[in-house]
Amino acid sequence: MLGVTKIERIFRNPSFGLIPLLVFSILICYINSRIAVSIALLLSLTGLIVVNKRNRLIYDVSTLTFLMALLLSFSTLSELPFLNKFIIVEVIFVILLIFIRLSKGRLLTIVARDRDRNSRNLLKESFRVAFQSQYGLTFHLMLVLLYYATGNREASAVTTTIIISMANVIILGLILVETTRLHLLRQKLYKEEWLPVVTETGQVMGRVAKSVTTDLKNRFMHPVVRVALMSKGEIYLKERDQTRVLNPGKLDYPFEKYMQYNDKIDDTVKKIFRKECGNEDLPIRFMLKYTFENDVTKRLIFLYVSEVNDEDQFKSLNLEGGKLWTAAQIEDNLGADIFSECFELEFEYLKNTLLLAQRFKKTL
Repeated sequence: MLGVTKIERIFRNPSFGLIPLLVFSILICYINSRIAVSIALLLSLTGLIVVNKRNRLIYDVSTLTFLMALLLSFSTLSELPFLNKFIIVEVIFVILLIFIRLSKGRLLTIVARDRDRNSRNLLKESFRVAFQSQYGLTFHLMLVLLYYATGNREASAVTTTIIISMANVIILGLILVETTRLHLLRQKLYKEEWLPVVTETGQVMGRVAKSVTTDLKNRFMHPVVRVALMSKGEIYLKERDQTRVLNPGKLDYPFEKYMQYNDKIDDTVKKIFRKECGNEDLPIRFMLKYTFENDVTKRLIFLYVSEVNDEDQFKSLNLEGGKLWTAAQIEDNLGADIFSECFELEFEYLKNTLLLAQRFKKTL
């Protein structure tokens, strides 16, 4: 599967549709032009077979170009110098790119009916490369035109080499730029956190990047796991990090995390404990599932409780920056804008369940 993934990544690069033109520009200097055209056409057809139909726009242009060039090779054009043959092929290629540009609106309208967002993105990538190729090769043709416009009727071997080499540099540059752009994009996506989009019942409807959904605020609902750490009827609270989307700087449990796409709740809980105290084996108990929404976020919250009543075990967690709060201390400060919104909602539930049970035990 790993090999297939790498192959798919390679062929996802639409600029590789320029490779047949690059190969042709090299071969035409050394072998029969008809053979060079045939090889380039074969490479173009290979791209049509293996590349996603929404991502093979350049291969389509390349195939049509070399198909026309192959037909022309049976005419008197076959007697022209190889530089002229290359220029004719390049002109055909650019004209087809211009036609693609003029057809962009109609093609995007057709693709807009496709519900597959990935297909639309692939086509847009192909358009980007097509436009860049049009600009680059048109610039090259203008330089060639300028050369002949200055009174030069024939090109020497050195001039021919320079002209074709300039085209090669442009093509290689286009491929390098697109390859680098896709590589950087993959690196960014690899580091990106992907959050599941869920309904109020917890059904996963899709996924979205965390950086994207943060800007969209409460458009999508995401699952969030929270764990209240308790010890002898007291709750451990700490200031929320300033990078938090919800209530930065407010007092809350330090144990909170968005569930990642395809993660299980148990995996998320372990990640929370591993990050905050390095111990994944704390006892946990599921308490509550509820929805929370305000102007900045929408969440399906899974609340767990971990009770660590042994003093030595609690100290071994090496927690920093927070402290244990009694129920009385918390009640005295409710509504004073020092606790997070979620915590104040959950405290009422904890007070009437676990904390009440703790007080009852003490009276026995």
